[in-house]
Amino acid sequence: MNSILVVFSLTVFILFGLVVGASVKINNRPIIGILAQATKHASADTFIPASYVKYLEQAGARVVPIRTKESDEYYKKLFSHINGALFPGGDVGIQVSWYAKAGRQIYDLAVQANDKGDYFPLWGTCQGFQLLTNLTARANLLKATDAEDLAVPLNLSNDYKSSRLMGNLPADVHHSLTTLPVTYNAHHWGIWQETFEKTSSLNSFYRVLSTNKGRKQISFISTMEAYKYPFYGSQWHPEANIFLWNPKEHMDHEFAAIKVSQYFADFFVNEARKSSHTFPSITMESSHMIENFKRVYSNDGSFELLYMFNYTNTF
Repeated sequence: MNSILVVFSLTVFILFGLVVGASVKINNRPIIGILAQATKHASADTFIPASYVKYLEQAGARVVPIRTKESDEYYKKLFSHINGALFPGGDVGIQVSWYAKAGRQIYDLAVQANDKGDYFPLWGTCQGFQLLTNLTARANLLKATDAEDLAVPLNLSNDYKSSRLMGNLPADVHHSLTTLPVTYNAHHWGIWQETFEKTSSLNSFYRVLSTNKGRKQISFISTMEAYKYPFYGSQWHPEANIFLWNPKEHMDHEFAAIKVSQYFADFFVNEARKSSHTFPSITMESSHMIENFKRVYSNDGSFELLYMFNYTNTF
């Protein structure tokens, strides 16, 4: 009798696993939105650094811009078509700028979607990391960190092995992250570890995965992920090792650093593959692609490449 029960239970378990597995659909055509921000360039109002675009593309995603100064309906519609969003680094405000206002729209939509079982990941890099903290805490908690043009290894937290982002780090990537200067920082402001630990709206929402110290030896949060949501943030620039080439900046381009960058790009794009959002037609999908917009290359030795937009552009 017991053996019959065991066989029956095992059969039910296998069938249940097959049903659950069948319900998880992988989207192998992920499209990720990157948030634009204001520029002082004479020919445009907003821009997106091409380094972020190429970073996602090399992991198998395509990119559409998330425009600023748009209507609520624009953000709702675009959100329903894309499979994730990246808030990039830059130099605008994280509270009252159009970048911040558009970020709030996407963030709130992502929270609502995930609460309903509609998987939608977010990533914030540098200024985008800072924006995530502001959107979650609804306060600007930044303090001076003195970490401009600073490449360092990460100080991983004791909790990193429990994370989605770093719990399965390959041995060689783990070694590089913890011993080599493969994470490039380019910020004057950050979230101090002391501030994070005293702010319940942050420490109850995000798990700290790593910390670092600026030149004045003040510890700041350098990598985090949300407990409940597929939201991730790096105060450092994972795209820099592969796609930024300004000789005045000191990011690491050795092979070990490239593999680190590729790991994080692959992880986030794989998160986007769990989203089932789609454009209603190939024509609309094609018209939204970032390739529709102008690129500007700086031949001044900085090797900077930017996508440029004007508020008057419409789809």
